[in-house]
Amino acid sequence: MSADSLRPSLGCLAMAHPDPLPNAAAPTRRPSHRATPPGQLAQAQGLQLRSYPVGALPLIRRIFERIRLPHILREHLPKDDSRTELPTATALMVLFTNLLLAREPVYGVGEWAALFPPDLLGLHAKDLPRLHDDRLGRCLDRRFEGIGPTLILAVVRRVIQEFQITLDELHNDSTTISFYGVYDEATQGGEQRGRTTPAITWGHSKARRPDLKQLLYVLTVTSDGNVPVYFSTASGNTVDDNTHIPTWDLLYELVGGPEFLYVADCKLASRENLAHIARRGGRFVTVLPRGRAEDVAFRQRLRAAAAVTWTL
Repeated sequence: MSADSLRPSLGCLAMAHPDPLPNAAAPTRRPSHRATPPGQLAQAQGLQLRSYPVGALPLIRRIFERIRLPHILREHLPKDDSRTELPTATALMVLFTNLLLAREPVYGVGEWAALFPPDLLGLHAKDLPRLHDDRLGRCLDRRFEGIGPTLILAVVRRVIQEFQITLDELHNDSTTISFYGVYDEATQGGEQRGRTTPAITWGHSKARRPDLKQLLYVLTVTSDGNVPVYFSTASGNTVDDNTHIPTWDLLYELVGGPEFLYVADCKLASRENLAHIARRGGRFVTVLPRGRAEDVAFRQRLRAAAAVTWTL
């Protein structure tokens, strides 16, 4: 998409079509230069004008098309009931766009979407009243049932292919997400709709909020542009040491082998983690904790030796 093709789209979009004035004999009035509010109709010289904001919608829609996100969702999510008027994938695309641009609550998404040209959201005008919170909530339920490593890796593989992302070096880290409230039904890990769910519970807070329950969020990005390639969540009391083996195995599957450098903090430096990666031919960079015998021996060697010969 060239800059010239985008120039008319950014800012606002006006649609005009013939619409006879109520009184054809009335004198022609000088058109007003006052901006028309979004979605409002204005009549002038026999035309009906509707003004819409557009903003970043054409860019976001183009990116979604390039990574074939609607197609991947339709392929991996549970099939819609034949009576469904608004497809789940279509509604989720509107939710994703809203999340990127506005972060409206679910009950406000329909009103937000009505401000824009429906086609830029993948909708028809008749779909707008169907974007109510009940329908969107059901779409989120179906997304919960369908999302998993298979869907995530399908999106990531498409992004890598389309934007030619290199995977020779991958960086992993984790953080905690704090929650306010009781969450009685989520204090223990369990199963919902056939899927394992983590527990919102107490743990070591990286946000320094020991008064709040939490989840652990693990993210891996590329060194090429810091593009996220995989994420996962775990119960709030999960220690980071236990997240590296399943993460590395999924990255192995994504890359198609061990030909990548795995970079992580000192939580990677356990005998079990490093042995697992080494057995499968992998490479890693981590921080060796001060308590390890190798660290103590190395520091003693530095103090005792007048010069140390380094090997690349």
